[in-house]
Amino acid sequence: MALKIMITAPVHPFLLDTLQQKGFDIQYEPAISYEALLEAVENAHGLIVTTRLKIDAPILEKATQLKWIGRIGSGMELIDTELAAAKNILCVSSPEGNRTAVGEHTLGLLLSLMNRIHSSYKEVQEGKWIRDANRADELTGKTVGIIGLGNTGTAFAKVLAGFDVQILAHDIYKTNFETAAIKSASLEMIQEQADVISLHLPLTSLTHHYANTAFFNRLQKKPYFISTCRGAVTETAAVVEAIQNQQIRGVGLDVLEKEPIGLHTGQEMAVLEALMMHPNCIITPHIAGYSHEAYYKMSKLVLEKLGII
Repeated sequence: MALKIMITAPVHPFLLDTLQQKGFDIQYEPAISYEALLEAVENAHGLIVTTRLKIDAPILEKATQLKWIGRIGSGMELIDTELAAAKNILCVSSPEGNRTAVGEHTLGLLLSLMNRIHSSYKEVQEGKWIRDANRADELTGKTVGIIGLGNTGTAFAKVLAGFDVQILAHDIYKTNFETAAIKSASLEMIQEQADVISLHLPLTSLTHHYANTAFFNRLQKKPYFISTCRGAVTETAAVVEAIQNQQIRGVGLDVLEKEPIGLHTGQEMAVLEALMMHPNCIITPHIAGYSHEAYYKMSKLVLEKLGII
């Protein structure tokens, strides 16, 4: 009997084709609900997931045949990895597959903010031709603070290599990472010296609302603030206060506390709209790691780590 693989999210055709060629029985349900997965997971040998569904204790207790979980992308916060390990269920992810895309998107957000590209285009659409107020800030010569020097933080540092910037990196889990281009720094150093701050953190109990009112109150240089990691790492209301109080010069977010945007309550939407009204704010719909190239690479890496190819 062929082993059953449940795929709970859209994946690159390469993954589907490879599993079929290897003789697996594929149940492809990219829109499956948590409740439906709970009912169907009992006979699954493998699970392919993204960030949409929690793979928690009820799922894992029901999945008595489960041998592995393949996470397309990075971040394992929705998977109970401790319970999975106790049940000898292998869990793998593929952050290497989309790190380049995230690094490039982060730079794109920053350059658009610093050069007023998005906001001045809106003005042109309205028939306005405003030059002096849209004078840019050059990235060259600035100090960039990267908080979290994992896959995406390192990728962002790499694309910054073409600019004459000083990079200050803060990572509580890494040591001895200094290079000619990257200097190890405390959070306080970044808050005091950085002209740009970019978050590249996983979502954990330690990082939930990491960028809160206290975080922004300690900033000294009115930096540009970027986050392409996890929405709940940044407290939306605190960002609104920071930009209204001119504690930050601009904000670029690829992630929100609650996604998709239609899930916001009335009050949450009011807070988000207050942020979006600011001319030097860009919000993109969690697409930083969603390039065509990353879509393929993430699937390939998961299969490689699972030993399927």
